[in-house]
Amino acid sequence: MLRKSMLILLVLVIIFSATLVSANNLGFEDMPEDWSREALQNAIDNDLLNGSKGKILPNDNLTRAEMATIINRSFRSYEKSSLEGFKDIFPEDWYYEEMAKAVQMKTFNGNNGLLNPDNPILREEAFVVISRAFKVDKASKSPKGYLDLGDISPWAKEDIYGLINAGYIEGFNGKINPKGTITRAEFAQLMYNIVKSYINTPGVHEVAKEGNVMINVPGVILKDSIIDGDLIIGEGVGSGDVILDNMIVNGKIVIRGGGENSIIIADNSKVKKIIVSRLDGPVRVKVEDDSSVDLLIVDDGKDKVILEGTMKNIVVKTSEFPIMLERVKVNSIIKFEPETEIIIDKDSQIGNM
Repeated sequence: MLRKSMLILLVLVIIFSATLVSANNLGFEDMPEDWSREALQNAIDNDLLNGSKGKILPNDNLTRAEMATIINRSFRSYEKSSLEGFKDIFPEDWYYEEMAKAVQMKTFNGNNGLLNPDNPILREEAFVVISRAFKVDKASKSPKGYLDLGDISPWAKEDIYGLINAGYIEGFNGKINPKGTITRAEFAQLMYNIVKSYINTPGVHEVAKEGNVMINVPGVILKDSIIDGDLIIGEGVGSGDVILDNMIVNGKIVIRGGGENSIIIADNSKVKKIIVSRLDGPVRVKVEDDSSVDLLIVDDGKDKVILEGTMKNIVVKTSEFPIMLERVKVNSIIKFEPETEIIIDKDSQIGNM
């Protein structure tokens, strides 16, 4: 009887210990019980932060290489750029491939042949990287209610103003401290402000109404939902498909993944704005039936962009690759650069160019 009781007690101890480990976020002994916990948990759940030796290190300053890695994980980036010409990074460095992805993604540009991967990233630098990655609308007008906007470097102002206007950064006591460093917890919170939910499995999904949504795998169908924020199609989609079926996107769609037959807007879906910026191959955006797109911007890319269907306005900001219009009906097309090649098929109807 005593032996049986001891066995039962041992089982209960094991179950209780396992519950504690689960509740303590996979054993991270330094997981805080404060404002940052929810954001850190979101980052852990979506593999943005992994921790080290049982610790998540929430108060450690984030380095430039660590931030590049988190952004890459967020988008599931895989394409790499050459790092030839950068003098402070070498193939044996743990972050070599991550920095190559960041340069390819154009979130990190470097300066004077340096990427400074081991340096703690400044807050204004982190804000600009976020703005580049998520294609946040820039703003030229200084927001009210902040005391230290004059401390922002000129090259960072429009990006930071845009982030403030979007509600992604609020600062503390009227300051955003642009020249300060940023901790892992603070950056986790910034990422959580921008992306509330990640779709990491293929199939049909009905998504939450509030916040931005990130898709990171091919074969996703979004159905019968309203997204009040942005929809980001990450590089993890590759050349696969994403279909919007009776969807309303009140923010914008940022396309960084998708192939030649990939991004399909169908079944009375309504989209205000699309930004195309796939940097590792061609992509097609197809608007079917009675769906509508108010504005489509080809912002960047590496290969041809194919547009099909009805769109009110198209803006092309690059001349590095051809834009192909197939059965397009559009009110106006604006080219930022005269040498931009736009190939229009015989079935397209163009209002003004």
